[in-house]
Amino acid sequence: MNMPFRARFCKAAFPIALAILPLASQAAWQRDSNSIAWLSGSNVVWQFSFDPKSGKPYFHPLSPAGGESLTNFKPEDHPWHYGLWFSWKYINGTNYWEEDRKTGLAEGSTRWNKPTILTRPDGRAIIRLLLTYKNSNGRLDMAERRELRVSAPTPEGGYTIDWQSQFIAGKDGAVLDRTPLLGEPNGKVNGGYAGLGARLASAPVTMSVLCSTGPVTHFESDRARPNGPALACNFTRDDKPLGSIAFFSDPANAGPQPPWYVINSAQMRFACAAILAPKPRTIPPNGRLDLRYHIVVRSEPWTVEELKQSPELKFRGP
Repeated sequence: MNMPFRARFCKAAFPIALAILPLASQAAWQRDSNSIAWLSGSNVVWQFSFDPKSGKPYFHPLSPAGGESLTNFKPEDHPWHYGLWFSWKYINGTNYWEEDRKTGLAEGSTRWNKPTILTRPDGRAIIRLLLTYKNSNGRLDMAERRELRVSAPTPEGGYTIDWQSQFIAGKDGAVLDRTPLLGEPNGKVNGGYAGLGARLASAPVTMSVLCSTGPVTHFESDRARPNGPALACNFTRDDKPLGSIAFFSDPANAGPQPPWYVINSAQMRFACAAILAPKPRTIPPNGRLDLRYHIVVRSEPWTVEELKQSPELKFRGP
């Protein structure tokens, strides 16, 4: 029998025997009523924001070693893009993704409680929050238990985020859908996105994309749709490495070759674990969907061989 979510969280949060790593010079936590951040000196390494006035909770910036941010926050072209965040597109026909430019509100409301946050002096954190997804009539389409575990930074300034979400459908069930793809009725070139997404650093920063199955070099209309267990985005400025973000998908999410959706243009860099790209999903009334991702932010660029052989591909049990 699976251990309850709360019990697993408390038991595995911070093992007593785990040694505390040496603190980086002048590294410290910064907290206020709506966010928590890990700082290196005066530079923000990462920040998680949960302001109830925002459309979704999110990570921004994500900066290896407290350098230049690899994420982009609420750009003018898509102000509903929140650095690294999660959003469904349609639940039971209601749009939870796009937000009105004037009100900042989506048709479907994503709300959350104030998170429980556990931290350690070495930079480790566990963030746990409960979210609800309600349509414009107030109907509960879905609820979510989310747990985010951020590692202590490495000596090189890298860190990881373990993302676990448990979705429970409302009494009417939940049909999870997306913009149709080309080849489907009313299909569009930008179809298929929904789920874990990252709006990434834009020009003059340069981005290259790798999948665990090979380099991603073929883009149509600035878009690529690779399949593989992992996706990595490497960033440079003036041919100098700025860092990288890699995304690993638990095989239980969408199989051993999950779909990704990537945009790489001068105006827009975006990566999405497009779990609904193959087809919409239906969760029965009060049914459950679990998703797990592992995200690695580091100073060094990834290679295809590293992605193939990475121990991050082997997800541990719950």
